Amino acid sequence: MFIVRGVTLMDIKVLYIDLSNENFEIKKRNDLKRYLGGTGLAFELFSEEVVTDKDPLDENQPVVIASGFLSPYFPTATKSIAIFYSPLNNNLGESHAGGRLSLAMKLAGISALVIKGKSKSLQYLLINDGIVKFRTAEHLKGLKATETATYIREKEPNAGLRSILRIGPCGEKKVAFSNVVVDTYRHFGRLGLGAQFGAKNLKAIVISGTGLDEIKPKDFKAYKEITEKLYKDVISGAMRKYHEFGTAENVSILNELKSLPTKNLAQNSFEKIDEISGESLAEHNLTRKFACAGCPLGCIHIATVRRRFDKEEEWERVDISYDYELIYSLGSLIGIGDRTLLLSMMEKVEELGLDAIYAGVFLAWVVEAFEKGLITSKDILVDSVEFGDYDNLKTILKNLAVKDNEFYLLARNGIHKLIEKYGGYDFALLAYSNAIAGYHTGYANLLGQHIIGIRNAHTDNGGYSIDQNIRDFDDIRMIVDKLYEEEVFRSAFNCTGICLFARKVYDVETLQKCINSLNLDFDAKDITNLGEEIYLKKLAFKMKRGLSLKDYRFSKRFFDTPAMGKKIDENIIYEGIKYFEYKVINKMKKRGLLP
Repeated sequence: MFIVRGVTLMDIKVLYIDLSNENFEIKKRNDLKRYLGGTGLAFELFSEEVVTDKDPLDENQPVVIASGFLSPYFPTATKSIAIFYSPLNNNLGESHAGGRLSLAMKLAGISALVIKGKSKSLQYLLINDGIVKFRTAEHLKGLKATETATYIREKEPNAGLRSILRIGPCGEKKVAFSNVVVDTYRHFGRLGLGAQFGAKNLKAIVISGTGLDEIKPKDFKAYKEITEKLYKDVISGAMRKYHEFGTAENVSILNELKSLPTKNLAQNSFEKIDEISGESLAEHNLTRKFACAGCPLGCIHIATVRRRFDKEEEWERVDISYDYELIYSLGSLIGIGDRTLLLSMMEKVEELGLDAIYAGVFLAWVVEAFEKGLITSKDILVDSVEFGDYDNLKTILKNLAVKDNEFYLLARNGIHKLIEKYGGYDFALLAYSNAIAGYHTGYANLLGQHIIGIRNAHTDNGGYSIDQNIRDFDDIRMIVDKLYEEEVFRSAFNCTGICLFARKVYDVETLQKCINSLNLDFDAKDITNLGEEIYLKKLAFKMKRGLSLKDYRFSKRFFDTPAMGKKIDENIIYEGIKYFEYKVINKMKKRGLLP
């Protein structure tokens, strides 16, 4: 078995941290073994601690981060899962991150973190081998996420083994769509974990350790065989595309399909796509590729921008990570068709510590609301703004962290709060309170992000892919069933820590072999049942806290703009919702999750 400082892999070790009293304790939670790790373990721990009758940012609310069960023992097992009470949707929040975090947690000898309370002043945590030290971060107040990382890298030990999580100034201001930056170029991006850190006066966390002493699976031959096969499958075949152009390859493809949200989805393709496509970025700006710890692929694409910083011939180079979602949200969606300006906008979002997808959707809404006269220059504190207006769009983002007029105070709580004051729902690109990802492909994507997806995210069930594979169908129930099946599979998959890019390499049978090689006893049915249990539990949690499927109202924009050449029929969408609600409520009742 794996030995982590004298504790076998079969032990679930949870580090509980009380920021208010600067206390910590490690507890064995082997009663939660059946949930493996990742999303299953994190949700169970969150459910034990959450205070549902208090504000999401109340100091007693928990932040839970769990390492995937298979991390770091198999290729691409790199993910950690954060679950928290989201200030953006006033309900369940879940976000995933790669980088070195999952490995660092295992090296530190912990399966999960549960953080409660609020520091008396701004702090960061130094966690090494399960021991927590509380450091003042008052001198880091207001610093960019990038500057905070530079300070900690120079100040703290264990370079190469540690993981550094930190927030930017927007997290400190408790912006509901602020993120947590993980290591270099990775993030807990969605649903406002950065605001939770800010509410707890937590600027950063540094995790490291010296564990993982030895490996002794019960069947080492089987472990070796499956690991070697997976390594070969990951670096070749279908996954190879993620190393070449990465997800940015999809920019041109979605544009050609007339499915790329452009200028707040008033258009489904972008006239300047050749300038900001994945191919163009690779030709002109791509300089390096990175991989998360434990992944042999290298899908993190780094672009370099060279720019003058003085009147003389004084130049600097800036390295910026890019992918499809950032090109969509900070490019086509807000009309930025210049590569250098696009990359500079990505840099600004990184510095501020914002969810890049939400930041772009927010800016797109602001532009259209300004054009329609719903908001004025006195609200946004710039003279005017339009699509493609890089300077003023960037200023509006910066204002989120520094301006305190009524508009920006509302904006920090999300677009839905601005809509309550100014109107503009019919052109807001929201899935509940979350910003939509960069796909306008059809029925599966719309139902998948808005209704079936537990995080209202495209990665919940891949509806955009279903749309591209099934252009025509006779019954919306078939689409709903496919989305549900994929959602259940991914709910189990996300317990393991395997990157979703590798989901076609790790089918249910392969997952079973991997899990069992580490001395558990799972069969394929166990994995499917686990996925369905986790999904239905999370959905029931959301329903009990106000989620209403039958009352959901879509923005008109999703029906006005054609998707892949056809307009989406609103009536068919609502038929799908009705069928899905009937399906899941019956399943939840059978499991005793609803009366």
